[in-house]
Amino acid sequence: MNHPTVATPKPKRLSQAAIAKTLGVSRATVSLILRGGQGASEATRAKVIAAAAKMGYRPNALVHSIRSGKSRTVGVLAQPHDSYWRNVCYGIHDRLIDSEHLPIFLWNNDRRRSGREDYALKQIHRMLDRWVDGVILWPFFLEVYSQHLHEFQTRNIPIVAIDHSVPSGIGDVVESDEVQIAELIVDHLSALGHRHVLIATGPRGQGWADERFLALEKAWGKLTGTATHELRVPLGPNVADETAALIKGVLVAHPEITAVNACTDNIAKCAYAAARELGKRIPTHLSVTGVADLDFAALMGPPLTTVRQDGYAIGQRAAQIELERSAGLLSGPPRRFRLPGELMVRQSTSRALKS
Repeated sequence: MNHPTVATPKPKRLSQAAIAKTLGVSRATVSLILRGGQGASEATRAKVIAAAAKMGYRPNALVHSIRSGKSRTVGVLAQPHDSYWRNVCYGIHDRLIDSEHLPIFLWNNDRRRSGREDYALKQIHRMLDRWVDGVILWPFFLEVYSQHLHEFQTRNIPIVAIDHSVPSGIGDVVESDEVQIAELIVDHLSALGHRHVLIATGPRGQGWADERFLALEKAWGKLTGTATHELRVPLGPNVADETAALIKGVLVAHPEITAVNACTDNIAKCAYAAARELGKRIPTHLSVTGVADLDFAALMGPPLTTVRQDGYAIGQRAAQIELERSAGLLSGPPRRFRLPGELMVRQSTSRALKS
């Protein structure tokens, strides 16, 4: 049996023409008043604004975009990976919304991306097809999408990266102050008598991982009688056991180590696991520090000493720079903006045992 085709009703949108007809004024007058122009009498202006509010009029952002060449949207290729990145995303969202801009969040989805080498380019084209005024990227996207970033550059769409350098210097960077973070950690541990330290960080090529390691190594190098050991560990899901095993191997090979500088709180969790397997108590036999102050750090046993990164402020700053670049208020070559961290001293650090 054939059923009759029922047309899907189109959404009704109240137009300026409808307001003009209701009030008996010209559409041009309504348009002038609703876009904040001058020239109409105060009485007419009051009537138009009251009628628009009563009738539920909303301005057509698409039409405005076509006329102005600005969509008032910003593409955000960053995902809420952990509590730090959730705060970054909140910061981006709130600053853009406060400025009457709409963030468009996209992120990598490994389940959907399997076997599709063009996924990165398609994500970028989704942004371009919506006329984004700018784009904000997090480190993973910069690595995966680096060969496609010219898609934005050739269209003069400003790029802001978070915690990672942009290839060829084509965009601004907002990041934590790695030198200040390192000095906070080293000052704290050196005051407790630690001189032999393991620095466990992410893979080479990750901007934040390289800079954090170099900053820690340099800070320790300023002190006499210190020795540091470098360990690069994998990042991502399902690598905790592998990372713990790598840390355990270094601790076994170098029993003189009394502290682990984990460059993330997640790596610090793996250092805890390695210490448990070796029968080392934290902080009696081994002090451990992290970076980020993720939502679980204060709940670890013992609570983790770490440097708190202000993800919300970083997100806000990234959004602000994007807005300024898009509006032409910030010009010149790409810049780096660094935000300080705050040391959170908890129970995972104590005085080094004397050998």
